[in-house]
Amino acid sequence: MASAPLPLPRLHELPDSLRQQLPPLQLGGSLHSPDARMRSLILNGQFFREGDQVAPGLVLEEIGPRAARLRFRGQAFELGY
Repeated sequence: MASAPLPLPRLHELPDSLRQQLPPLQLGGSLHSPDARMRSLILNGQFFREGDQVAPGLVLEEIGPRAARLRFRGQAFELGY
């Protein structure tokens, strides 16, 4: 039996030292779809799709129905909505 993957930390659960390096992340909206090409996220007033670089070192990896997975300098985390 395969073990369930560990949950990703939420943005507020990241170490302070890492959180202080992140740019502000103001969520404006999201669109989730079974078709990955149709998913989108509005952050800081800009439109992004999965795989886009949101800011230097910050990549939007996946847009889910209740949270987006981002990666900043090797650390993955969730931004809930």
